[in-house]
Parts: sequence; C-alpha cells; structure tokens
Amino acid sequence: MPEFLKCTVLLAIIVTGYRVSVVLAEDHSESRPGEPLSINFDSDVRPILSDRCFFCHGPDANHREADLRLDTKDGIVADRGGYAVVVPHDADQSELIRRITTTDEAERMPPADTKLELTEQEVATLKQWIAAGAPWAGHWSFQPVRRPAIPAVDPPLTSWCRNPIDNFVAQRLRQEGLRPALEADRTTLLRRVTLDLTGVPPTPDEIDAFLADTAPDAYDRVVSRLLQSPTYGERMAWDWLDAARYADSNGYQGDNDRTMWPWRDWVINAFNNNLPYDQFTIHQLAGDKLPDATFQQQLATGFCRNHMINGEGGRIAEENRIEYLFDQTETLGTIWLGLTLTCCRCHDHKYDPVTRKEYYQLFAFFNQTPIDGRGGDPKTPPILDVPTEEQREQSQELAQRIATLKSKVGSIIPEDGAAEDDASKNAREELKKLEDDKKRIDDQIAKVMVMRDRDEPRQTFMLSKGLYNQTEGEVHADVPASLPALPVDASRDRLALARWLVSREHPLTARVTVNRMWQMFFGIGLVKTPEDFGSQGEKPTHPELLDWLAAEFMESGWDVKAMHRMIVTSATYRQSASATAELRQRDPDNRLLARGPRRRMPSWMIRDHALAASGLLVSKIGGPSVFPYQPEGVWQEATFGKKTYEPDHGEGLYRRSLYTFWRRIVGPTMLFDTAPRQTCVVKTTTTNSPLHALVTLNDITYVEAARAMAQRVWHVGDREHLQETHDHDRIQSAFRLATTRIPDDKEVTLIAERLNRLRDTYSTDEESAKKLLAIGEATRDESIPVAEHAAWTTVCLMLLNTDEALSR
Repeated sequence: MPEFLKCTVLLAIIVTGYRVSVVLAEDHSESRPGEPLSINFDSDVRPILSDRCFFCHGPDANHREADLRLDTKDGIVADRGGYAVVVPHDADQSELIRRITTTDEAERMPPADTKLELTEQEVATLKQWIAAGAPWAGHWSFQPVRRPAIPAVDPPLTSWCRNPIDNFVAQRLRQEGLRPALEADRTTLLRRVTLDLTGVPPTPDEIDAFLADTAPDAYDRVVSRLLQSPTYGERMAWDWLDAARYADSNGYQGDNDRTMWPWRDWVINAFNNNLPYDQFTIHQLAGDKLPDATFQQQLATGFCRNHMINGEGGRIAEENRIEYLFDQTETLGTIWLGLTLTCCRCHDHKYDPVTRKEYYQLFAFFNQTPIDGRGGDPKTPPILDVPTEEQREQSQELAQRIATLKSKVGSIIPEDGAAEDDASKNAREELKKLEDDKKRIDDQIAKVMVMRDRDEPRQTFMLSKGLYNQTEGEVHADVPASLPALPVDASRDRLALARWLVSREHPLTARVTVNRMWQMFFGIGLVKTPEDFGSQGEKPTHPELLDWLAAEFMESGWDVKAMHRMIVTSATYRQSASATAELRQRDPDNRLLARGPRRRMPSWMIRDHALAASGLLVSKIGGPSVFPYQPEGVWQEATFGKKTYEPDHGEGLYRRSLYTFWRRIVGPTMLFDTAPRQTCVVKTTTTNSPLHALVTLNDITYVEAARAMAQRVWHVGDREHLQETHDHDRIQSAFRLATTRIPDDKEVTLIAERLNRLRDTYSTDEESAKKLLAIGEATRDESIPVAEHAAWTTVCLMLLNTDEALSR
C-alpha cells in the first residue's frame, strides 16, 4: 500500500444540544400584587403545553379531542359546565393539574400509551404558572418586530463592545456570570472572516499584508475588501442553493438533466451586487409580475421551478402538478416564514396557527401557471431563452440576413409554373442554409424554466388528505389569519404575496432571515431550529438581539452586506474560540457566545480550500456546471446504466464546488453532510465519520491537490541553502497554506521527522512514488526528484487533513 494511504486523521466534531431558557415580554395583567412571577409563559409554559397537549388539544380543529383547545387563552380558561381547565391563582381547582397528576389511568393526561407523561419539574412549573394568575402571551415569533433599546453595559465590558450586537451579548454574559474571551489572534481572525465571507482561505500575500497593517481600521478594511470580492457572491450562493433545492437534474428515477445554471449565476450576481433582500425575494417569487419585467427579473423566477420533476413512465400529470405546488408552498413556508407546513396538506397544523384552508390559500398563489405536470421534457414550459452574448449576436445577425434575403426572394424566385433559374435556386439554398444555421444557434441557447401566469385564472380547491383527485371546497389566494393581512387593494397574486412577505409589519421574514445569517457565521442560529419558528421550534437564546437585528435589517433597506459587516466586525465574532473545560461543559455549543466560533468547514469548502492551497483553483465566475473527478460507475449504478459520468479535462476539474454538476439521485461523491437538493433545506447536519477522512485522504481531487501543493512549496526559499534550510522553509510554507499560520518549532520538527521517514520509504519504493505522482491531470514538474515529490505530496496531504486545516 502506498505510504499516503496509511495516514490517519481524526476529525473530532462533537455535536451536542444545549437549551437555555429566555425571558420575553408577556402579559402580567392577571398576576396579583405581591406575587412574584419567576417563570415565563412563552419560554417555560408554552413548550410544555405544545409538547404534551397540542397534538390532541391544539389548532387542528378536525382532530381536536373533547372539543378542548389549550393553545388559546380563551380555550384554557373557558367555563366547561362548572369547571375550567385552568382557574387562575388556584392550581388545586384547575382541571389541568388534576388530570396530569391523577393516578386514575382512565383520566390521566396525556394518556399512558402516548409516552408523554409530564416530569415532576414540568408539573411544578404549571402549578407555579397557575398560582401566578396563568398569564398568557402570544407566541413570540408572531409578535410584531419592535426594535429594543440597546442595553447599557458596565465597565470593563464597555470598552469591549464594538457595535450593538456586543451590548446584547455582554448583557447576557453578565446575567450568566461569564466574561467574553480575548480577541482571536490576527492570523486566526483573518482565516475565519475570509473563509466565512468568501469560502476560500486568505493567500500568503493577504496574510502578510494584514499582519503588517497596524492601523486601527485594518480589520475593517479587510472586511470591506472581502465584501467586494466576486468570491463573496459564490460563498453566499451556496446556502441559498440548498434552500432553493437547486440541482442540474429533475430527480426521480429518470433524473433527466435540466438547465438551471443561469439562475444559479443570477443568485451569485445578486449577492455580489448587494441586491436588497426585499427585492431578492420579490424577483424570485414574482419577477415576471413586475411592470415591464426585465430579462433578469424573469430569470430570477427560476427559483420557483427548482422543484423536482417526475418524468417516469405511468406518471399522472395532474398528480405531479399538485406535488410541484406543494413543494413551492412549503419552500416558501420554510425560507420566509420559518414554519413547517407539510402537515397542513391534510389537516390543520397540530401546533401552530395555520389551518388546512390557509395552506391551500397560500397554495393558490402558485396555482396560476400553465405548468401541466407532464414532465417528459426536462425543460417544461414556461421557459426563458438565456443566450450568451456571442449567441445573441449571431442569432440577431442571422435573423437580419434571413429577413433581408426573404425581402428579395419574391423578385428572384419565379411564379408557380415558371422554370427556376440559377439565381432563384441559389436564393433558396442560401435561405435554407441561413435558417439552418439560425436553428442550430438557437438550439444551443440555454433554456431555463421560469414562472409565468396563465391568461385564464385557475380555480383552487382544498384536497382531501392531499390527494390530487379528491377536491373539496374552493379557496382563494390569501395569507394566514395569524399574520398581518394583505392590503385590501392587493392583487392576490404572487407579486402581492412577495411584497407582503417583506412588508415592515411582517413578524417572521426578517427574524427568520437574520437568524440564518447568524447561523452561517456562528454555526448555530440564535434560534437553533431555523426551519421552525413555531411552537415546536427552539426559543431564541438572545430574543432582544434577534429582534434588534431584524429591525435593523428592515430599516437598513434590507441591506445584506451591511448585516454581514455588522456581524463579522462585532467583538462577539472576533473572540478567540479557546475556552476552559468548565465553559465547554457548561455551554458546549457556545449558545451564550462567551467565545468565538470554530467548527469544521463544510465539505464543499474543504475541497475549495484544498484547491486554493494547491494553486489549482480556477477563479472563474459562473457558466455551465462542470464535472470534476468522480469514481467510475456511480452514476451507472444509481441510474440502472442509463447515465454515464464523464469527467471534464482542464479547468473544469478545478472550478469551485459550487459549479459541480448536481444529480439529484446521487450528489457529488466528494462531498458529505450536504443537502440532498430534493427539498428545501436551511440547516445541514454535521456528522463525524471515518468515511469523511477516506474522502479527504484518497479522493483524486485531494491527492492531486497535495501533489500540486508539494510542487508549489518545493520552489520556496534559496536553492543554495542546505537541505535542512530548504525543509524548514518548505514546511513553514506548506503548513501556512494548509492552516494560514506559521508552525512552531515543535511542529516543524515533527513534520520534518515524518518527511524523512517518507523519503526513506519512497527512495526504496520508486514504483509507489510514481503511482502516487501519476494521480490527477495536473502537469508534474519533472525537475523535482520522484522520491522527494512523493514524500512532500504525502506531507501536504497529511497537513490538509489536520483538524486545523479542516476547521475555520
């Protein structure tokens, strides 16, 4: 076995849960004077009722047991014929307490077979709540966004705070008896912010420039540079593509290819141009409905068409069409509302105030397109031609020449019955050739699925159990009653829906969006469940900070870059990730923010990082999807031999992972812990498996990157120096490319010892060395001795697989 295959790397990622109670504003109107309330309804009581009671006694009217509703104040205190479920200030007279504590199995709630019995602490909490008057509060995420006052901070934290984010964090740390960590060292900070904003590591020149810049605003200027980099849009696009379920194929068993990459490029450009998020929303949901919609606004609606398309035999067109509408409705619910809506296909939501009727009213907004669900063609109408500049010019030129020739044809071509002379024959032949050339050009133009409404409105009906052929009452487009109403004069179309989502009065969109921003930079959002801001979701750890960010986002004009700047320039973000064992045990997920963020990079970033470190990365923005290295036979196995993967050659092998062709039934093999791109995903799962190291140690991409990186560091330093000096300089260079920092003397010594052992191995096993160096298409520098190049390749592969190199 080649030596490089014997390397082992421990990727230690520990994912644990940590729940923190938070205090939100609530109604204390029924609390008696002198009765201190030490619990909070929204954070302490509602979760108990939601987890234990709402399934049978919640919003779902059709399946509500005993006609008892416990998700509203009226329902919980209503007179039920001489008794009430809750009697404020009197737990002993409250039927709720009697039922959850009785030993009579026939009356005990929740029933034993549900396995939802309350704990002693939960019972005590409910008793305490009732004794305090059973104060009620609406669910926090449905309340209007109000900008809270920025907390005053006492010294010494006054000087620590760099912007309002830090004031809110400092206040919470003080409440918890904690202090923030020191600021991260400059190298760590530069690596963190560069990877977070661009997805690729800082170059050696960028590191040197930052370390040499001692001006107070040096870091702020780095942030400005990164926000203006075209790589910013590429990094930001990745998370949006996950949420938008973007892929290059239709899915299902047939999984035919589709052309959606022009929409992907629209997303990249939108982030780079800092398109305000309200316009970003409107263009993607309803760009075609805007007055005099531009080409780019129409292209943006490809977002809605990213759903899977069923092209299998025996498919039922209307059933497919309904599935596409379900997907569009539920994607909107996840991305903008932060609500899980799938259950509402069949019944009222069990936990949140969304009825089945309201689900189909949202569904109706998308039910006006001519999409018929047949799905045999991977480019089902409506479609938009997206020519390159060259194709547009060629097509226009040919169209003009055809029109000119046709205008002359009448005088050249004889009337019926007359003999055709050479001039008329030549004219016909030339016209046919021009038309054939234009057709050939037009057939090559990318055709992207977009949105466009029918001329005739389509009726929308509720569907029994979500079945396409079991219609019930007709509904009309509208929004849930638990949220602000549409304007009276609104058109009740997708444009009205999009504008409603980004209205100042909407309580969810801004909160949900800034929470995903926070998640991107810290690994976990202020709300840990970005897909669920409802009763079953987690409450925010810093509710006032979340609301302040949401208000700031809207009042800034939905300025995405401004929000990103604020987060990454905060003292909270700039903290060192180091922590005591006590703090890690108390707050393993860093929910209290007493230290800086540190986590393993996502697999797509690990790959881009390796390509950047090696010098192989091709910095080209946009264009058709590419086909990097992939093991043979994967597509054939997944598609019963119908699809064969043909890797690219040249620059297609070294483009950023964002541009890799994404087949839905089997995603890119060199990636792990990624969204499947079949449905909307706003938070991917992080796992810790030896299979990850098998990829990063053995995949052609990584082995070739290590070989190119070895070649890059070989030429570092003065060739006239002794070998030991060469080794020291090269080790420093390789370590810096992998981790951004300079290794200490102990690390250099350990790496040098490993290098010398590898030299001995490859000097006596030249065949293994040659096999290693033959991996990948990148040209090898033949001036480097084979054994040396192989040894350095293995060292570089080892460095790229260290925990420090895999983390940001």
